[in-house]
Amino acid sequence: MTASDVATQLISAQRRAARLRNALMTVGAFFATARQPDPLPMLRDLCSEWLLADKVDIIVPAGTGSLQSHAPTMLVGPITIGRRVVGRIEVSRATASFDSDDRELLTALGQIVGVVLEHSSLQSQLDQYLNQARAHADTLDQLLQFGRMVTSATTDPLHLGLQLATQVPAMVGGERASLLLIPLDNTEAPMLLLSNGHVATPERAREVREHGFAGLVLREGQPLIIDETDADRRWLSLRMREYDAPTRCAMAAPLRWGQRLLGALTVTTTQSRRFDSSHLNLLELVACHISLAIYASDLETRRKQSAKLLDEIETQMRTTLVAARAGDTRAFDQLEALLVRLRAAHDLLALNMAMSPAP
Repeated sequence: MTASDVATQLISAQRRAARLRNALMTVGAFFATARQPDPLPMLRDLCSEWLLADKVDIIVPAGTGSLQSHAPTMLVGPITIGRRVVGRIEVSRATASFDSDDRELLTALGQIVGVVLEHSSLQSQLDQYLNQARAHADTLDQLLQFGRMVTSATTDPLHLGLQLATQVPAMVGGERASLLLIPLDNTEAPMLLLSNGHVATPERAREVREHGFAGLVLREGQPLIIDETDADRRWLSLRMREYDAPTRCAMAAPLRWGQRLLGALTVTTTQSRRFDSSHLNLLELVACHISLAIYASDLETRRKQSAKLLDEIETQMRTTLVAARAGDTRAFDQLEALLVRLRAAHDLLALNMAMSPAP
């Protein structure tokens, strides 16, 4: 072996040692990328540094592409997790060809990238579970607060409905909500309560019932979800929208008591595919609470009105009876009129009782 050969081997050994040293110094950077939302851009840059490449593609899953390349300026290797191939790395250079050192480094890179991607996937799952746990905890707190409002014995359905509507978006992850109420004693005068604390005009309420998403849910009689309004024919067929702001995702649930429909609860957002079946289930649960609260409030209002009317009739009958005993003949006509009012109050009370089926 000549001195020139020894010098060449020494230079080669020094170059390989330098590449190995640089590679070892950046191993930690590979695993740091696992904490990023999308680790692929940084992984491509790090692989490019290892292999002195002009272009690196990380393809996951591997697909049907070949894991070998016969081109001298292109190198392809598998990404593995254990013995399972989950993807491939494609590396290219403009001029210089790849040697055995590059191939060995690519094999190591395939294993490192596989571990990083698996760690990133597991970290995403852990983050998702953590967010779900937090969301469930928040939901329990919100449901408790919501339950307190439901059992607050507020006797004004309008005031109670406004209070409930303002709480709905935060509970189910929406941006806006509306509560369409159909009064039991006047179905032709719906009310539309908004989560911003406002009450829509009667004309707007009728339009929503007839041509809006809430009206569609009332006709269907079951909860509905539209995850992409721009592509759903049900939304596109509506003659009007719930809000002037662009809605990309919407869901709604009917308010019912027994066989009666009391209205509909609608939640919308400007984000596409924001809601899923779990959100719709939660909305239906909220709708059940609202139905109970609104119905109980309406029933309590009717009870108080009936009690007040009966007290008035009783007071007038006592006064008229005293006048009749004193010889006032006109008192008998007044008693007959009061009896008519008493019969009407009795009929109204019977009607209210008939409108109270078991849920």
